Amino acid sequence: MAMPDYGAYHFTRVAGPTQQARDVYSPVLAGWVSPGKFQKTELSIWSPLAVGTGAAYAKGATYGEQIRAELAAPNPNLLMLDREFETQSVDPMFLEPEAGIAWYDTRAKKLELVIGVQSPYEAAEALAFMLGKASAAFKPAHIHAQFAYMGGGFGGRDHTPFPLYVTLAAMFLPGRPVRLAHDRYQQFQAGIKRHAFKMRTRIGVDHASGKITGFAADHVLDGGGLANFSINVATVSATAAIGIYDIPKVDVTTVALHSRGVTAGSMRCYGTLQTMTALEVLIDEAALALPLDPIEFRRRNALKAGGLTMTGNPYSVSIRTPEILDRLEKHSIWQQRAAEKARGPQSGIVIGTGVACATKDYGTGADASLGTVEIDPQGRIAIHGDTTEMGNGVGTALANRVAGYLGGVADEVTVHEVDTFGPLALVTSGNAHTMNQATQDAAARNPRWVPEISSATAASTGAHVGTHAAAEAARVVFRFGLWPAALDLWRIAPTDPRAKQWETARWQDGHLAMPGLAPLALPELAAKAHARKFVTGAMAHSFSRWGWSRATFPVAGQTWTADIDGLAVRAGGGKYARLDRAGVKFPPTDNNRFGTVYTSMCGTLVRVEIERATGAIRIAKAYSVLECGTALVPELVLGQAQGGFAMGVGYALLETLPPYEGGPGNGQWNLGQYLVARGSDLPLDRLKVEVLAPVSADEPPKGIAEVGMIPVVPALLNATFDATGKRFQSLPVTPAMLKGALA
Repeated sequence: MAMPDYGAYHFTRVAGPTQQARDVYSPVLAGWVSPGKFQKTELSIWSPLAVGTGAAYAKGATYGEQIRAELAAPNPNLLMLDREFETQSVDPMFLEPEAGIAWYDTRAKKLELVIGVQSPYEAAEALAFMLGKASAAFKPAHIHAQFAYMGGGFGGRDHTPFPLYVTLAAMFLPGRPVRLAHDRYQQFQAGIKRHAFKMRTRIGVDHASGKITGFAADHVLDGGGLANFSINVATVSATAAIGIYDIPKVDVTTVALHSRGVTAGSMRCYGTLQTMTALEVLIDEAALALPLDPIEFRRRNALKAGGLTMTGNPYSVSIRTPEILDRLEKHSIWQQRAAEKARGPQSGIVIGTGVACATKDYGTGADASLGTVEIDPQGRIAIHGDTTEMGNGVGTALANRVAGYLGGVADEVTVHEVDTFGPLALVTSGNAHTMNQATQDAAARNPRWVPEISSATAASTGAHVGTHAAAEAARVVFRFGLWPAALDLWRIAPTDPRAKQWETARWQDGHLAMPGLAPLALPELAAKAHARKFVTGAMAHSFSRWGWSRATFPVAGQTWTADIDGLAVRAGGGKYARLDRAGVKFPPTDNNRFGTVYTSMCGTLVRVEIERATGAIRIAKAYSVLECGTALVPELVLGQAQGGFAMGVGYALLETLPPYEGGPGNGQWNLGQYLVARGSDLPLDRLKVEVLAPVSADEPPKGIAEVGMIPVVPALLNATFDATGKRFQSLPVTPAMLKGALA
């Protein structure tokens, strides 16, 4: 029996005649459109005549057909490539399989849980929803969920049903603690997987200029047995399909299918890893066919600042592609590629060099952040946030970002918090991704309403979203607590012009400094703030839909406008009091039409050596260069890049799961069959990672958890082509495949 797909979208953009001109058609102008289906067909019908789609779909699909017709028409002035590419299903393989503890006290009607997930608030809501209409014996009056540190996530603990299983076990075994824990066999069997993709891509390039003129692609995703996050993965794959490039005519279809396979969902670089791998391999092939140097070809076609993405919107952050390409070009791995290649035959090996460049959005278009920052009379700082720790070091990132405003590293940091922000009394309604402007405007009249209360730590949001509310809370504590305390100690009257120069003050070695004034130690300032009952704690909420919400609040008799939409403060050692906002501007709902607004970039070079006799491959050297705005914890950025490189190697060369029978659903898979990258598979001390300095001292942090992985995969594929002369169009590329190519 054919099951309905999990969702399908059709993205088309036709640029105007000049870069400054308005687009002829784009998703930003026309909205996102979905196709119709003929009865009993598995795949969507992409034609403008598709049943039940209406004029909006037909208009975009007509432009799409024109793009495809231009790519298919014989044209001696164009290089046209038409290629298919397949990627495999893989497991997130986080170190600690999913586990949880729960117990239900029937007398108190209280359910207690300890669980580790990437989306605590969503999990808490799901538990309440599941038990909300249960019969009396299975309906707790109170649910207390304690969310724990996790031994890895990589998306596999986002939107996971595992907390529901733990809860049900406790409800059916009341009065005793219940521990539910997967072993590795069960984790392979029940855990969320990366989507397998089948892609067909066409690209047209003008021979004379080396500029890409048109692009069309079709993506088919295997979503497995449950919908989970498949439609989001499908849309992200489509909006990422042209990577770093500026292409005036683009048409992409994407559909996520139901299958009898293990459920696929969110996993590090979801959607983008698959489509950008196919893209960067195709880009390399096009460059060599023109012929043009592969880096020069990328440089000619790279999207510039102010240019429009394939959905028709510009990026709102710095674009560092030219710098990244320049560094790749000047690196010794690239400069010495011909000499190294010539060295191979003398040693019974073939040597190849590959390059790739990628961009990765961070954020989902409906991201929320909660944060509390407090300082006690001795100057000890405490931070509480709703972001999650899973080996990403977000607690350290929170501490370092807040330290920039309060002059000291926090003595206490807690994360995974969802029930400690009661004073804000926030409420929400509707779907932040789909609501219209009128609905948002009406809801925003309630000063406690926000489009989303809390969101998952996923999509590279840790630094950008996860630390935002805490940073804004720290600014409030400084401005209305430590700064007036400093003025008191310096004996500066409120009417003195210097009283308004708080933004020029600087922290130096734990002391607040201003020109011509004695430096003040943090404990001294904290003691004065408490004694005078200035603001010593702030609790904030913020929301981003490709831009932060912004509101004005009455604080200590003054007005304060910041990138937050909810605020509560405490004076001295008192209790928190919610402050009603005097005005709020939420990001417009039309921003939901955007595909990518926030982005980070990374380029990778690899040199591989392949044994002719066995096909065994060795990564001789590697270099990645990336940018992340202001690095909150440089050591963690380096760790993310190194970990991403290792995962990229596994995805390109080792990891694969059969999709159906014989696959992980049979409960017999473990690390004996499933190969992950080990130290012997990696360049280790032969991998160099370079992080570009921020474009300015106040550039905000960017998301970095995913982009470092993406270019590793196509760079390896391009290197294997350079070594063997064989262009591989499926993953993983195994020693047997390499040996066959060299036979």
